[in-house]
Amino acid sequence: MKTIDEQLEEALARITKFESDATASTSLLTEAGHQHERYRQEIAALTKEKETLTLASGELTEQRDQLSRDLATAKQSLTSAATAAEELTKAKDQITALNTEVETLKANAKSAERIAAERYGAASPEPLPVTPRGDTQAATLVEKFKAITDPKEQTAVWRSLTAEQRTLILNAK
Repeated sequence: MKTIDEQLEEALARITKFESDATASTSLLTEAGHQHERYRQEIAALTKEKETLTLASGELTEQRDQLSRDLATAKQSLTSAATAAEELTKAKDQITALNTEVETLKANAKSAERIAAERYGAASPEPLPVTPRGDTQAATLVEKFKAITDPKEQTAVWRSLTAEQRTLILNAK
């Protein structure tokens, strides 16, 4: 058996060992707490960075979609512009053809006027007032009727006209 002094020394050595183990354990727990806090901060920073990247990705996706829509619109505008250019070219060709035809008709009309003047002779430089039906009387009646501005006088004149004269006025308009 061991003596009391030996047992006491063993107990003191164990106590010293336990104290050093407790100190080491406290140090390890403190270090683990510091590392835990540091990891928690890193996780928070990474989470924040992930959210920022997600927002940036969403914005880039939205910009890409907008650019795709703009590109489609631009392609459609180019197609419309090309179609409009083709139509404009066709219209210019038609205008040129119509202008040529108008010039031909003008030349033919001048020729017809000359032929009529030669055949029928122009007796006076002023043309006679003639209605589309060939009446000079209708033109005089219409002028007289239009010269009256008072409705009562117009009614009185209208009633004084014959049925034939009313027909001439109505047909002249």
